[in-house]
Amino acid sequence: MNYWVLSPNVEQDSSVEKQWKDAILKYKIAIMGWGTDHSLGARFVNEVKIGDIILIAQGANSNKRLFLSGIVKSLPAKGHLPDMPNEKYFCYLELTIDSVELNRLNLNFQDAAFGDASRIPALYILKPWDNAVDKKICEQLSIETKKKRLESIMKNIILSDLSKKQLNQLFNAFCQKYSDSDKISLSDNASVIVNEFQSYIDKIKTNSFALDDYTNRQANDTGLPGSYLCNFLERRSREFFGSSKPAGSALSFGIKADKNENSFTIDRKDPDNFNKNNRGEAESEFEKYKTFFRNVVNESEIFQQMKLIEDCDFISAKQILRKFLVLSHPFQFIYAYNDRLDDLYQYFFGDDQSLSKIEKSFHINFAVKQILNIDQDNYANQIIVSRFLWKLASSQSLFSKSNPNVILYGPPGTGKTYKIKQDLEFLTKGDSSRVKYVVFHPSYGYEDFIEGIKPCGVTENGNLKFELINGAFKEFCKLAKSRPNEEFYFVVDEINRANLSAVFGETLVSLESSYRDVVVDDFNDRHLFSTQYSSYQEQLEEKKKVELAYEISETGSVLFGVPNNLYFIGMMNNVDKNIDSFDLALRRRFKWIYFGCDYDVIENVKSNKGELFINRLDYVDACKNLNEFISDSKYLGLGKSFEFGHSLYMKISTIEKQKHIHQKSMDQLFREFLLPTLNEYLRAYYDESEIEKKSAEAQNYFKL
Repeated sequence: MNYWVLSPNVEQDSSVEKQWKDAILKYKIAIMGWGTDHSLGARFVNEVKIGDIILIAQGANSNKRLFLSGIVKSLPAKGHLPDMPNEKYFCYLELTIDSVELNRLNLNFQDAAFGDASRIPALYILKPWDNAVDKKICEQLSIETKKKRLESIMKNIILSDLSKKQLNQLFNAFCQKYSDSDKISLSDNASVIVNEFQSYIDKIKTNSFALDDYTNRQANDTGLPGSYLCNFLERRSREFFGSSKPAGSALSFGIKADKNENSFTIDRKDPDNFNKNNRGEAESEFEKYKTFFRNVVNESEIFQQMKLIEDCDFISAKQILRKFLVLSHPFQFIYAYNDRLDDLYQYFFGDDQSLSKIEKSFHINFAVKQILNIDQDNYANQIIVSRFLWKLASSQSLFSKSNPNVILYGPPGTGKTYKIKQDLEFLTKGDSSRVKYVVFHPSYGYEDFIEGIKPCGVTENGNLKFELINGAFKEFCKLAKSRPNEEFYFVVDEINRANLSAVFGETLVSLESSYRDVVVDDFNDRHLFSTQYSSYQEQLEEKKKVELAYEISETGSVLFGVPNNLYFIGMMNNVDKNIDSFDLALRRRFKWIYFGCDYDVIENVKSNKGELFINRLDYVDACKNLNEFISDSKYLGLGKSFEFGHSLYMKISTIEKQKHIHQKSMDQLFREFLLPTLNEYLRAYYDESEIEKKSAEAQNYFKL
């Protein structure tokens, strides 16, 4: 960033100066005369950039008083400010104002790059590259600016003390799975990756960074780790520095090497230019890529590097660019690169649309280390914190106080049950008493869920004995109510197999967040109601009534409610046709999250010897092709709900015995695991005479 000194055209210590200062603070702007109306207006408009620091000062060199500083956060605009000393139009830049008196730094402007500005409105840039005084001032201001940034980060944290305590407890439980030897291994491996990354930095700095170093085919040996930069960032460094796989195809890298090593596809965001290009055209296009990466690595200020990364408009794979910056500063950011950063930032700070994702990563990293009392920077700590935060973000994306009811849906084998179990193990720190699992089926009813009269043994005369008993959900609600400072999770598998309206009954409304029963030490917001068996319970003996009731009012009424510390999670395979559909009243009370085939999981498939398959990327393409054949309207057109989940494709590891996946093994996988399910799908849409033909067509798409 650049440091600018702006001096106003006002007398020192005058009432006009105070009016000027007050207006600056009110509007949070730096101002200058507009364009041709002012000798420095054009420079103010054209040279001051977002992210620069403006120091608003008054006085001559050695006596200059620096009373305001601000980070530029908007492009210049023209406007009339009624609170200013006169009624002229001004050019102004919006600032993030720091109103702290900076005179305590004792900055000495004598012999600085700018001249006497006691009366003349002036705009000067400090020049640390050729002025020793400016260099010293900039060093002092850089330290102060970073300090202010970090103080501001901590002030903006919205977590309560209780939430911070719970976060520490979660983190301590998460860390227990890492032994000392695990941490040493993490540090050693991460150090290797960073050293390998330096080989790319060296090429960029020496201007020897070539097209083949950026995009290539893995089969081509460039002598660089991971063969080329995009692959190094996306795959080679993934295990220790997190996944930065971009959305869409490799075209998001801007230039993609085709299988023909002399052909490249260039994405210029123009459909007419979206075609094959020869090497010469690609080399010419790559010149701006070289310049971009050189500018990033030669920029000494990390915040300016962030800006360069996010402002790049010809590489849409921002996850890759963020990871480039993370590997350049491995202890300043968390190892996450996509929308999870937004989720995490909202958890710690609330919503802020003005910050880029890489800025949010910086803020989160600093804040969480303070909260978790991590005072030592090393790779093991950074990796474990990043994995913890990724797990936290993954869990938080499912469960929120504003919408505590979630349905996970999608094809079989997409990891819905696995994810829920993993997330709840993490969130509860292994406390199984806070989780209840049930499975719905066509015979599951209100009596099983809430309460009902059911047989409970035999009388002395040999007749069945019936009693009122609580269902699984009501009993769990009672438990959650008794422990209001903890969170509880009620999980229903195969939720769409029961008659849901009958199962929920009058409790449906109480699931909504605004109708939850709130009982905490310092706040009560009771939402209670009678159930169809409440009047019966009221006639029971006191001991039995207390045993069954969720709540008994002062008048003796038996009431029920759903506590606000309980989350309701349902799971369903929406290809199942033997189910009752969710009606609208049910649907609108749940947050719906789709689980599809995760090809990143398949990409990490290993042989039974624990080694990654050599041609696993080709195998991923075959899995994608088969799923596309099943779902796309150009082929079978069954829809995405009928695609195969990744857990089925992962079974190749139990079949293939070599390091290379062979077609013979894929044919066996198709025949033994995929074909039976596919035939069942097809019977619902095709005549029996067509099924064999369609299955054969599908298998042709499952080829290397």
